[in-house]
Amino acid sequence: MLKELDVICIGAALVDIIAKIKRHPLEDDEVFVSDLQLLSGGAAANTAFACSKLGLKTAFIGKIGHNDEFGLKIIKDFKEISLDTTLMKYSTEKVTGSAYVAITENGDRRIYAHSGAADDLSENDINTEDLVKSRIIFLSSLRNLAPFKKAAIIAKENKLPIILNPGMLIIDQGFDNIKELFLKIDILIISSREFQSLFHIGEGKLNKQIIEDKAKILFDLGIKIIIVTQGKNGVLILNSEKSEIIKPNHIPHIIDTTGAGDAFSAGFLYGFIRKGSFEFEDLKSNVMIGNFVAGKCIQELGARNGIPTAEELEKNL
Repeated sequence: MLKELDVICIGAALVDIIAKIKRHPLEDDEVFVSDLQLLSGGAAANTAFACSKLGLKTAFIGKIGHNDEFGLKIIKDFKEISLDTTLMKYSTEKVTGSAYVAITENGDRRIYAHSGAADDLSENDINTEDLVKSRIIFLSSLRNLAPFKKAAIIAKENKLPIILNPGMLIIDQGFDNIKELFLKIDILIISSREFQSLFHIGEGKLNKQIIEDKAKILFDLGIKIIIVTQGKNGVLILNSEKSEIIKPNHIPHIIDTTGAGDAFSAGFLYGFIRKGSFEFEDLKSNVMIGNFVAGKCIQELGARNGIPTAEELEKNL
């Protein structure tokens, strides 16, 4: 069957209020904000935006406030890059969510997130007829697991690959509470911090051998591929038989790491959709594309300003 969409991203769409500061305040302290910007954000929404900018036919499923200022901005920004907004859901009870980000000159950031309407996305908002339009389903960073579980069930029933990038909102719920979701996932993209927290690994003790040992638990659940993003230390990709670290691109001047993981996911999705392969060498290539997109992202302020166009990506590939 010919698919209308390459990917549907499901999760939160928020507005980020980003403050540039020299240092973070101490207790009962105040700091000067040198620049304040209002940008669309939310992990799944960022990945959807990046996918669409990279030329993928992309739709987003998430809940925002009905006709409020932040929600209208999110829709406007999506439409400017031809992202399909017809599957989005609206709340008449809660406003569009927001995140307050304070970032220093050296990129150290603090984030305070208000989910608002985003966390009210329910399993009733997820429909088979919507999901089967796509070649792949991507889930990211939503505290409410019910819509994710339903999406994963539909994906499995219809043989659609499903990728989860959990974020700490999911990881903090504990392994036992998210195991049911893991049982239905094909590819897990997870940061080293999230992996460490998931398996209660002590600070500074995470290494390649420990990741490989703990990954066996996830492979036993049916997950085919695990990708552990490790910032400047690169990306570790594993299947049940082998693993390899893919080194990151050299970035001479990092401005803002906000959204780097979301950008990586978009680059990986771009590569995966082009080939549709679970072969290890193909997946390594997808990781390299993810590294490139993430590297461009962190050279600009905000999660979306540095995302390359499809033409720029093809030129560099």
